[in-house]
Amino acid sequence: MQSELAAKIFGDTEDPRRRLEQMFGGEAGSAGPPPAAREWARRLLERADIDAAESELHAVLALRRAQPRLTLKAAVYLAQDAARG
Repeated sequence: MQSELAAKIFGDTEDPRRRLEQMFGGEAGSAGPPPAAREWARRLLERADIDAAESELHAVLALRRAQPRLTLKAAVYLAQDAARG
């Protein structure tokens, strides 16, 4: 697995589901992030009153502020999943 530092410097080349599995535990299905990551993102965005479907940028920023270990690719993946509902 690519290290977080290498991903942030050279670009994240991993499947974001694998990185989220490592961070949050659980197993990602073929159509989304691990359940724990999905629930964490949903609760966080709900508390911050951010609709990911309206502003993916604000959702990504909120997710990365709350969990600095998230790479951009993983945060975008979570935000897009939240936008789909």
